[in-house]
Amino acid sequence: MNAFVKWSKQNWLLYVVLIAYAVLAAYRAPEALDAAIRGALTFANLLATLLGVFVLIGLVRVWVTDAFIMRHLGEESGWRGIAVGAGLGTVMIGPLVGVFPLYESLLAKGARPGVIVAMVSTWAIKLAMIPLELSIFGWQFTLARNGLLFCAAFVMAPLMELIIGKDWGARFRGARTGEE
Repeated sequence: MNAFVKWSKQNWLLYVVLIAYAVLAAYRAPEALDAAIRGALTFANLLATLLGVFVLIGLVRVWVTDAFIMRHLGEESGWRGIAVGAGLGTVMIGPLVGVFPLYESLLAKGARPGVIVAMVSTWAIKLAMIPLELSIFGWQFTLARNGLLFCAAFVMAPLMELIIGKDWGARFRGARTGEE
C-alpha cells in the first residue's frame, strides 16, 4: 500500500485529469467520447515510439557503462561533453516525451545536467528535416534558426548548472536510488 501512496503522490496530475474527464462525461457525453477516442489514437500513435525508446533505454542501461557515460558526458567532460550532448540532440528523433526517459537514464549513469540541457535544446534542430526546411524557408532562415538553437545550448547548459548547483546531479542520482 505504501508504494501505491507514493506513486499516487508523484502522479497527482493523473487524478486531476480523471476527475475533469468524469465531470465532462457526466455533463457532455458526446464530447467526452470524442476526447476518449482522440486520446486513445494519440496514445496508439506514440506507442511505437515509446516502445522503441524503452528498448533503447534498456540497451543503454545494460551495454553502456557508468564509467563511459561519466568520462564522455559527466562532470569532468567540460565543453567537450556539452558539444557531444548538443550533437546527440540534433540527431535524436521522435517526440520529446519519448526521449526524456533516455535523458533520465543518462543522468542516472552520471551525465552532467548541462549535457542533458544541451541535448534537449538541440533536439529541435532535426537534421533530417533541414532539406525540407531549406526548400520552404530558404538558407538564411534555416541557417539562422538552427545555428541559434545550437549556440543557445552552449549558453543554457552552463547557466543551468550555475542555477541548480554543482551537486544537483549527485542529488538526482541519490533520489533515484533512495539514498537521499
